[in-house]
Amino acid sequence: MTVANEPHSRAVSARLWGVQKSYGPVRVLDIPELEIYAGEVTGVVGENGAGKSTLIGTLSGSVYPDSGEIEIGGVPLAVGSTGSAAHRGVALVSQEFPLVGQLSVAENMLLGRRPRVSKRRVLVDYRAQRAEAAAMLKEVGLSPKQVSVNRQVRTLPVPTRQMLEIAKAWGREPTLLILDEPTSSLGPVEAKMVLGLARTLADRGGAVLFIGHRLDEVRAVSDRVLVLRNGRLVADLQPAEASEERLIREMVGAEFARSGAKAKPDHARVLFKAEGLTADGLGPVDIELQAGEILGVAGLMGSGRSRLIHTVAGAQPATGGSMELAGRSYWPRGPADGTAAGIALIPEDRKQQALVLFAPIHSNVTVSILRKLASKGILTPKRERNAAKKITADVKVRMQSVDQPVGSLSGGNQQRVVFGRAFATEPKLLLLDEPTRGVDVGAKAEIYELIDRAARQGMGVLVASSELEELLWMCHRIVVMNQGLVVDVIDREDATKERIMTAAAGSGPRATGALA
Repeated sequence: MTVANEPHSRAVSARLWGVQKSYGPVRVLDIPELEIYAGEVTGVVGENGAGKSTLIGTLSGSVYPDSGEIEIGGVPLAVGSTGSAAHRGVALVSQEFPLVGQLSVAENMLLGRRPRVSKRRVLVDYRAQRAEAAAMLKEVGLSPKQVSVNRQVRTLPVPTRQMLEIAKAWGREPTLLILDEPTSSLGPVEAKMVLGLARTLADRGGAVLFIGHRLDEVRAVSDRVLVLRNGRLVADLQPAEASEERLIREMVGAEFARSGAKAKPDHARVLFKAEGLTADGLGPVDIELQAGEILGVAGLMGSGRSRLIHTVAGAQPATGGSMELAGRSYWPRGPADGTAAGIALIPEDRKQQALVLFAPIHSNVTVSILRKLASKGILTPKRERNAAKKITADVKVRMQSVDQPVGSLSGGNQQRVVFGRAFATEPKLLLLDEPTRGVDVGAKAEIYELIDRAARQGMGVLVASSELEELLWMCHRIVVMNQGLVVDVIDREDATKERIMTAAAGSGPRATGALA
């Protein structure tokens, strides 16, 4: 039985038969038959652990299936070979950013195919390399002013690295482009550009496999939507059938209830205040945040969202202005000062900035409270594990044991570990930078509940997100930024996508006073 909705004469770009993959006793992928068509964008959705990454891995050659056959363009693929997949025209944009941080943008863009001075010489033609890299970046809307081809990749923010990955794959002129959460760290304008690239490749006769957690994007760009659950394909839907409610029901196997932010606290005290705050690429910014309030920060890529979060946390040095936290002057010299003052930061890239992936869960979740757990300067393994069990249970981490590596968890469970560690410090102010990046719809709802719980307990929450629906759903107010400045402040009842985007693009009203 074919998975396609109807047998017709569309050209097949990729075909899978009887592809299965298990890790130990757990079967993570079981696809009897699947065809991916040229000239189409095929969306793929599913919860974390549904089998999406394994499906991507088999097609791109990074995962060796236990059984089955794969064809790309009618030619059998040497399974488990990334070189064979690349030779057949498969390009993968991974959400993990497999870039070499110590190399320049140009070196990363042309890694493995750097231009030579001549056919007989091994010397690299660096001028040609820079020119070709700049042309590739231009294809995805990045100008030399936005990112220099000579800059080291490790110095770039996450959204820019995401765009580099997309430019790198696009420059290979693939016949099958696999996009794994390509917009997870991008703002609305950049995300729209990526969706446009996917549509362009399909219109040129290529095939696109678009894996996403933002269901509105998947529905908007896809010609058909596949739903995976527990490693199996449970639905193959036409766009008209793929309502958000239908997709969620197929993904989780049940109806799904969501709840938004509760009412803003009345007459709450001001918890955090910044006046004339400046830093590199930021300000001057004036903001006020009440205890129990969830204050969102919106803006396009490079608007200063993350800079504001990092400056308040002490991860980026402030250069001017003043800050107050819980009625006291606050001026951090580094992240340790922020933590000591009662601030917890959940950064944008949990794998690079928050977790030690090969270390056990208990080490990751208790690292911020080791002194509290120690008795007379001595910390026993039993005491640490017991604390870790309590913390992980509080934030509902799904795991086998606190001794397993945190890297073995799904993205949603990894994020819950980061939340658990933050809550364990009992912070006054919770700073969130893209708190649901790379997690599925079910995990998102649970993370929203954790954020709402923090506000109900009296914490102040400052959350930067590129997902406007996320901010509209959970925030009491939304601050809109453009070029490091606050350009609008919108109460929940007045907030719309249109107003946020108008302000973010630089054509909205400019806020001049403190944001009370």
